[in-house]
Order: sequence, then C-alpha cells, then structure tokens
Amino acid sequence: MLKKNWVMVLILVMVLAAAGCGRNSESGTPSGANNPENQDKAQPEVVEVEKNAEIGRDVTKDKDLVSIAYVAMTNGSAQVFINQKYPIFAEEMEKAGKRVEFIDAHGLQEVYPLLDRKKGAPEFIYIPHTAFSTYNTGKSKYGGSKKYTVIAGSVQSNDVNLVTRPEIKSLKDLDGKKVGIANLRYADDFQLNRVLSGVGLGTSTYGGTVEVVWDNIVSDLWQNYADGKYAAIVNFDNANNLPTALSMVPGSHVFSLNPDGLFGEIQPRVWLATQKELINNNPELVKVFLKAHVMSTDKALEKLDELPALNRELRIKWFADKGAAMEDLEKQNTLDKFEKSWQEAAVSYDPGMNYAAGLHDYMINEGHFKDLPLNEFVQVDLLNEVLQEMGKKPVKAE
Repeated sequence: MLKKNWVMVLILVMVLAAAGCGRNSESGTPSGANNPENQDKAQPEVVEVEKNAEIGRDVTKDKDLVSIAYVAMTNGSAQVFINQKYPIFAEEMEKAGKRVEFIDAHGLQEVYPLLDRKKGAPEFIYIPHTAFSTYNTGKSKYGGSKKYTVIAGSVQSNDVNLVTRPEIKSLKDLDGKKVGIANLRYADDFQLNRVLSGVGLGTSTYGGTVEVVWDNIVSDLWQNYADGKYAAIVNFDNANNLPTALSMVPGSHVFSLNPDGLFGEIQPRVWLATQKELINNNPELVKVFLKAHVMSTDKALEKLDELPALNRELRIKWFADKGAAMEDLEKQNTLDKFEKSWQEAAVSYDPGMNYAAGLHDYMINEGHFKDLPLNEFVQVDLLNEVLQEMGKKPVKAE
C-alpha cells in the first residue's frame, strides 16, 4: 500500500511535465527585444500573444502577422530558443513586410486544437516527429488534419527508448509479452518493430508476437507499467521522463530504439511544418521563413552553449504561466539537466528523408494515412532552393 501511494504521489508531481498534460492558455514570447545586446538598435516588432485565451478557439489575425508555434519541451526547437536572444525571424520577416509572434504549447490537447483552428492557426510550427505523424491520421481525440507539411528539420536526438522490467534481459525475452505506447505514437511502433526484427521478433501491428497496447497519456503508461500490466514501455525525453519511468520499476533496463544508428546516427526528433495552403499560394514567403530558419540553425550551432539556459527559461515560463510556483520550477528544472540533455542532441535543418520515408511507408501500409503522398507529409524542395541560393549544400531528397 505504501508503494502504491508513493507511486500515485510521484505521478501527480510529474504529470504536468508529461506529454498529454495541458492548459487552457497560450502566451507569446518576445524575440530579442529585451535582450541588452539589442537595446541600442531599433527592433523589428514582435507581437505579444493574447493571454489566457482558449488555445483552440478561432482568432482573427492581422494579415501581416506570422505565427510561429512551438512545443515547450526539453531539446525542443533550437531555432525558436536562439531567437529569444537573436531576433533573426523578426528581422528577416520584416523584410517581407511581416511581423512575427511566438505561441507556446505543451501536450497534444494544446498542440492539436491550435493547429485545428479554422481561423488564426499558426503558419509555422516546430513539432515533435511523433506528434506530427499522429496529427496527420486524425485519430487522436484532441484533433488532427492533413493541412500541414514538414519542410525542414529542427533538432535530432536519440531519446526514444524501450524501458523493460528487470526480468527482460534481452529483446528476445519480449516474445509473447506486452509493450505499452502512449498517445498513439505510431512512430514508436514503427521503430520498435524495426528494432525487434533484428532479433527475429515483430510487433502485433505486423502480425508479430510482441503485443503493442495503445495507452492513454504518459502518466497512465507509467502507472500501468508500475502495476505490472506491461513487460516494457516506449519512453521519450531522457531528461524528464526517463528517470520517472525507471523509478516505476526498480531495476528496469533501457534499450535504444535507434541501436547502432539504425535510423541514422541521430534520428529526427523535432520538425518544422507549415500550412500546405501557404506552400501552394505563397511559396516565396515560405522561402523567406526557411532562410531565417537556416540562419537561426547556424546561429544555434554557433551559440550551442547558450541553448540550455534559453530552453530552460522558456520551459519554466510555460509552467509559470500555468500557475506553477516559481520556487518549485527552479528546483525541478536545474540548468545542469538542460546542459546534459543538449549534449545528447543535434541542431539540424535536415528533416532526415530516409527516416521520414520509412515512417510514411509504415503509416500508409497500416492504414494510418489515407491519400497522403510522401511529398505532402515531408518535402525539402523549397528548403533546397533556399540552401542553393545561400550557397549551401542541399539536404537529401527522396
């Protein structure tokens, strides 16, 4: 009973930080205007987003305002983080007669309704690869559509892994066992099956003997793992989620879902997506943004040592806006946690077409995608045009 109570307390403490938790507000983040290094020069205008608005409701925006959404996560959109100090987006978009705003969100119940807006949906969003692929299925209770296309990469990280019970000492021991996956993260099933195939197994999705159980939110997944319902669970976010997952069952093992670079040395983790309508009707504006994205990537690589603090600041801000106590947030989000996390990540505008194509094939074959060609899921045509114009090497296409 004491163990059960301890588990429930831990779940309550961590649930705010887990995917699937949410809030009913959105907030904007000024891009560089308050940075002392920029005080002496005129700043491009960055608009503050309305506070305490229902994130899924339609909004009427000025036609000259471009919204950049991002997920307030560890190892999130490096390009957004670096723009809090170096306002590249604002400066470049101003040349096209546009102002920019940043919208932060967290959890599918915020991200999907935000994208689903009939009016005022963000033109651009930095979004985890798992969330984007599931959004395109329309199967989530939080929303979904096919109106966005990935146009570039943002961050790569090998922080998707399999956490197993102590008795599961090798992947072969999962034969006939159950594996839990939260939030309809179909990309996790895609990777898990590929990894299991290396030991002669497969997931139930492919007719294999390892049963995949689609759980609800991450906190439910952890609790069910603690209760012995799963032999293993797929975990993501080494900085925040992995310690909690491991604490559910002492002695648990961790197996990478990108072993030996199966999906590339470092796999895609965060992508940049834009509205298909914008690609079709105003590709030049998309290219202006992509140029700023590439410039922001270069700046993030130049200032890698500044990313952890900027990431921490925006993550704390999201929870503080939600009402969390600043003292607790400071203790829970130590700078060293973010520094360690960014040591495991890579900043890149390459979306990883090999991975994207493999994931797309899986989604098509399993019926998750319908009438969604690869170039409407992920494409690099405009990115490569911009890279060529900037004198840079193109990324791999199909």
